[in-house]
Amino acid sequence: MGKLLIVAIFIAAAVITVILLSVQDKTEEVPELSSSNIAELQAKALCHEAIVYGMRNLNDGTVVLSSGENTQTYANFEIMDGTIDSIQFMSNTTNDTIEIISYAGYQSAGETIQHKSSALVCWIPTHAQGAMYANGDIVVGGSADITGDLIENCDPPLDFEDFFGITKAEMDAIADNHFEDPPNNPAGFEDITWVSFANEGGSLTVSTADWTGSGILIIDGDAHFSGGSFDGIMWITGELFINGNNGFNGAIYCEGGINYEDVTVLGDCQITYDWGAILAAFNDASLVLEYELKIISWFEDE
Repeated sequence: MGKLLIVAIFIAAAVITVILLSVQDKTEEVPELSSSNIAELQAKALCHEAIVYGMRNLNDGTVVLSSGENTQTYANFEIMDGTIDSIQFMSNTTNDTIEIISYAGYQSAGETIQHKSSALVCWIPTHAQGAMYANGDIVVGGSADITGDLIENCDPPLDFEDFFGITKAEMDAIADNHFEDPPNNPAGFEDITWVSFANEGGSLTVSTADWTGSGILIIDGDAHFSGGSFDGIMWITGELFINGNNGFNGAIYCEGGINYEDVTVLGDCQITYDWGAILAAFNDASLVLEYELKIISWFEDE
């Protein structure tokens, strides 16, 4: 019985020893594995920083694309234990995009971990990226069809001068057409049109299907559309109500008055974000759009 007990103790000790050795081996592997993962993350982070740096160079004009391609190669561009090797720029004139490709490496345990990241970027208008902007809510109902982003509860609130590059007074001064207290369905809304009202609460009312307009329309008051169509940019300082079979191509901006009243879109209207109509309106008015460089897609070389 005593011998059996001793044998059992030895067997148990052997099993425990094997388990402890196995655990020890795994424990020794963990720092090595973690170090490798950290190095990969650091290399990826360096690539991301390189792309941001490349975008900054495009913004300030440091990088000039000749023949659609430009490569910046860096010698000993070291950051901590990492190195940015190069940033490559490739433009596509077909869709006005630029691909930025970055290569970086990170040192870990005597080994260099290499990584490649790329981003597709594009110049887009800073304040003209949606079909409709509003300081209040945008309520859509009925069979209304809106193609493009709805940007509601703007924060910060809509700023006329930020968008057009001139003040309201300056826009009023260069407007081609002026209407004060216009009748229903007024004609002649082309180029830059400024609509105003003698009394607070005045509203532009359009109700006929054959009403048309184009260019830049500034309504210094409320607007009610139950018909008609417009191509370009509409800016309404007061409330906006759309209800009917009508079409708008370009972009609509509604301040919503002092209380930022909601925009209501009902009926069978069609509102479509149209970059061509926006650009044409600015060009015809000799105004300059503000642009920003924005990432539209991102790729990692796994």
